[in-house]
Amino acid sequence: MENPSRKMNLLPVGAVTPDGWLKDQMSLVNALQKRLGSDPTLTGGGKWTGGETLPRYVRGLCLLAGALGDKHLAEKADSFMSAIFDSAEPGGDIGGAECDLASKIEAVKAVLSFYELTGEERALSFLRKFFKNQFNTLSVTPLWYHARARLPEELPAIAAVCRGQDPVWLKELAAKLVELSCNWQHIADRFPYKRPFEKSISAHAARHVLRTVRETEALTGKHRAKLFTTARTDSEWRRPAHRLVVETGGVNVAKAVKYPCLIDDMFAYAGRGVLSLRLAGALEHYHGNATGMFAADPWLAGTSPVRGVDTESSVELLESLAEVLSATGEAACADLMEEIIFNAVAGAALPDMSAVRDLMPVNRISADTEFRSATYPYGTAYVAGVPSRGAIAMLAAYPLFLRSVCLTRENELNFFSYAPCTVRAKVGGSELRIKLETGYPFRNTVVFRVEEAEGDVSLAINFRVPRRTTMQLISGGQTVATGERNISVKCILRTGSTFMLRMGIPLTPSLNRDGTVSFYKGSLLMASRPSVELARDGGSPHAVAAHATGKWAYAPVLSRRLAGGRFSLPGNERTSVGTLSAVPYSTDSPPFALRILCKNALNWDCDERGVPAIPSSVKFAEDGAERTFVPFACTECGIAQFPVCR
Repeated sequence: MENPSRKMNLLPVGAVTPDGWLKDQMSLVNALQKRLGSDPTLTGGGKWTGGETLPRYVRGLCLLAGALGDKHLAEKADSFMSAIFDSAEPGGDIGGAECDLASKIEAVKAVLSFYELTGEERALSFLRKFFKNQFNTLSVTPLWYHARARLPEELPAIAAVCRGQDPVWLKELAAKLVELSCNWQHIADRFPYKRPFEKSISAHAARHVLRTVRETEALTGKHRAKLFTTARTDSEWRRPAHRLVVETGGVNVAKAVKYPCLIDDMFAYAGRGVLSLRLAGALEHYHGNATGMFAADPWLAGTSPVRGVDTESSVELLESLAEVLSATGEAACADLMEEIIFNAVAGAALPDMSAVRDLMPVNRISADTEFRSATYPYGTAYVAGVPSRGAIAMLAAYPLFLRSVCLTRENELNFFSYAPCTVRAKVGGSELRIKLETGYPFRNTVVFRVEEAEGDVSLAINFRVPRRTTMQLISGGQTVATGERNISVKCILRTGSTFMLRMGIPLTPSLNRDGTVSFYKGSLLMASRPSVELARDGGSPHAVAAHATGKWAYAPVLSRRLAGGRFSLPGNERTSVGTLSAVPYSTDSPPFALRILCKNALNWDCDERGVPAIPSSVKFAEDGAERTFVPFACTECGIAQFPVCR
């Protein structure tokens, strides 16, 4: 049973602001949002009449404005939010008659983020009216597909409206939303989806579900009202195939990781945080890959490195893990968050953020529109100039990551992640402003400088030791403590106090679930760097294609396994350190690069679909040569999961 006293507090919006390379990266994201915001399709004539794109964009804008402390961004968010506020009907419903519930749920999240940014009471009034309408009409509202899976997303907004009033009907609405949704707690406890989606359901059954949903939701007017009824949707929901399609959707299950913790918060329960940890662990075990993210394209796709990592799902999982970290204090959540943000999220965009992929395999030798679909109209190509799913999701990614840097408890600071930033926190009744001066994860030191403290502040500080690293806490030139998982100290902070973390970050080979091997420097996944050609993709005017033009079929040479099944390299890698530029994930000038002894794989080639699937038995050349490896996100194309070469 989880101990409720372990719960920690996420700092409010704007309490952690970026510095250094992270500020440069978020400035590139800010430039991305400007391009997206100028697209006329975001609002048709200044109105929101449905769809998830505008609410997701506005929410990302609010989170970005808070993290950057930018008043102009906040004003811009206000102007776009007006389209959602103006969609409210006299009875409280929003979005118009044709707006689906999944889009309304995203609008609820956007309004809550706007309230957290501005404190404007009209946001709570708007939500209260919508919830009252939903409470009155839920029994006659058709529920199926994504909307039904995501009903618990409303719980934080319901809790915000409840504060200080606690009306009974709001708690009843929250309970009903949990009851009507998927049984996510049971799924987390006994995870049933251990195989790729296509091996869990027949192609015919999947097509039938998708065709039924698509055809029915496309109807309008009287014809829609006749077919889109509660009786019909309930009947369809009871079909195992329909629920399987919903419960294996990447975005749905990424959102669901936090639901047990949200239920604990809503109903003052305790103990369900372990279910969130189990669900996150099951996704990593059965569908995880070297980026830290699980594969979903768009449904759960197993552990193969040539299956897709969905950018929107990656950002949703970041948000879920922040909630689970707060509820449980489990450092593994922070490990996953760092791997996802530094690898999967950063790797989804071109270095200058001019284009973002909706879908990305771990082993990438091309990005194009060849395998586009209804979910991914641009295939695996980078998308520029339009508000694509991946680009919209990118706006929220770094602000959500910042929430994991520092969490508080009474008289306690808990640093779970590291990046250049400034933390403002109130601990034991005293205000603190602490600056983290670091190039982490590209460098191995973090200097903590107390820029402001109200007198002498006595407190405990806990530091997470990132996965695959060791750490020393240094103060006054002396090593105060060392650790491999956590360092805890009690101290007195005052203005001007300074201390430092120094990390040991060796190159670490790690065996993946599918039998391949990957290489890490701390949280950073390393990838090969073949020469690459970028060009506009003829399949779409907004698509940017990338193709590897150099040799890519090789693997680092490993020596025999060590105790515990770990691998090692036969010799030390050679490291060249670059500058941390205004484009942190530069392909031309990465923050650092490694030279590692490799051998060519003689029978590793693309299959008939152009996919670099690793053969079951790989033949290697006798001679080896050194090859260059860089952080995964510093490549448009490259290999990050390799066959084992001893």
